[in-house]
Amino acid sequence: MDRLQNTVLPQSPCRRAAAVAIAALTLLTACHRQSDRPVAVPRPAPTNTEAPAAAPEPERGAAPAAKPETAAAPDTAAAAAGSSQPAEAKPSEITVSPPDEPQADASEEAEQPDGEGRLDFGEPLVEGLTQNERLDPKQPVWLTKDRKSVVVQSMVCQRQAPLEMFACLLNTKEHESVLTVPVKAFVIHAGLLAAGAEPGTPVRWDPEYAPPTGTEIEIEVLWKDEGKVRKARAQDWVRDVSTGKAMAQPWVFAGSMMYEDKETSRKHYMADSSGDLVCVSNFASATLDVPIRSSDANASLMFEAFTENIPPLGTPVTMVLTPKK
Repeated sequence: MDRLQNTVLPQSPCRRAAAVAIAALTLLTACHRQSDRPVAVPRPAPTNTEAPAAAPEPERGAAPAAKPETAAAPDTAAAAAGSSQPAEAKPSEITVSPPDEPQADASEEAEQPDGEGRLDFGEPLVEGLTQNERLDPKQPVWLTKDRKSVVVQSMVCQRQAPLEMFACLLNTKEHESVLTVPVKAFVIHAGLLAAGAEPGTPVRWDPEYAPPTGTEIEIEVLWKDEGKVRKARAQDWVRDVSTGKAMAQPWVFAGSMMYEDKETSRKHYMADSSGDLVCVSNFASATLDVPIRSSDANASLMFEAFTENIPPLGTPVTMVLTPKK
């Protein structure tokens, strides 16, 4: 890990992206001494060769269906890999190789659900952006010049809801997350490694509960309000249901894990399949998680969106993730 932290990323964007991905997954091998908790392996959806049936035409004079108050796509049946309940399959051993699953261009995924155009995640609200290292040529994620923080663009997708996430990946869990992020989780993982963070272990439920561990990560959010840049701690956008106050707990770099699809023998970074990037409920697939027991059962959710502190839906937000030294 010291060798990675002292390594200068290649100047070529494509080589830099490849180096980051390989470095991340190499260190996953060394650092993931994690859960032996059984993990459910999401199966690929069966291919349907038949043309989908045409939707019935609405009756004349019927009112159009109301759209939900979200800025990004609603939940699209996120993979069960991050579930906090035990399953039958166990994660495979990690090998030193990039994920076999092709990594889609996040900018191509940033389509509005109604097809009216691309979502505008805006420009990062940090100084000296051109001096920072871009970790992927197309995804909005950077390593700061001083190699102390990772900068990620996101967007407000929820203001009034119980929460399992603070930030999810685009088109996964927007119904229960404050922010949606158009960046692959394994790229953010690699950036945190380069910034000096050390992944710990995800939450474990068997044979008994063990909280997630890892380097504590401070998250700052920046957005524009009437032309002025505002800043806040990410915890200020999450309300503790029991106290009515902002969340007091930190986030730790649990680091998710790799799993192998037994049907295809492909290896995947679990957070990229589940969408579990920055969690407030415990998930074994989480990249960042809270180091306390926090259930994902609807009746037991500990946190909700702190509506009064969150800007309007669709507001571009810059997240700055800094490992606490």
